[in-house]
Amino acid sequence: MAVSLLAYVITFFIFLCNYALTIAAIAMPKWLSFVAPMPIYMETDYGLFRLCRRPFPSDDQGDCSEDGFCELWRAAATGMVLAAILGALTILALLGTMCSSRRKRARAWVTLSGLFVLHALPQAFSMGVVAYVFNSSATFYVGTRYNLSFILCTVSWCFSIFLAAVLSLIAILSPPEYAYQPIH
Repeated sequence: MAVSLLAYVITFFIFLCNYALTIAAIAMPKWLSFVAPMPIYMETDYGLFRLCRRPFPSDDQGDCSEDGFCELWRAAATGMVLAAILGALTILALLGTMCSSRRKRARAWVTLSGLFVLHALPQAFSMGVVAYVFNSSATFYVGTRYNLSFILCTVSWCFSIFLAAVLSLIAILSPPEYAYQPIH
């Protein structure tokens, strides 16, 4: 039961792409969008921290008039920031694993799989909170829809769970490294 260095290197680069999705979901203010095509085209993008070009949600703008809306929206934003921090720790753990000895690499899959799941949980929470607020809040107009950041978050946490499962399967199903006989 050992995961090869090559498997960890491939996992590292795949997770870097996955982490980029998480950062993009946080940075882009496109979690929800409302487009009014007639008579004048107007697009409103809701981000975790901004509404178009102003801070969101804001007490000054009346965004928090609905009970619990601001708390839930800020909880979703906090979950995504926590996911970004855990993702950075996962990258450091992957780098440490790739630079360590063979014996340490053989057992690192348990820690890394756990970190992948820990990276996914706050994202799934944030996605669920935004979906709940989207479906239950009167803040959003009829015709508001999920946009790119919401989709990137969903893909990222699903992919993190997939990486944890694949890394665990590789570790469980592969033979130990000492089982290979050298070719003479």
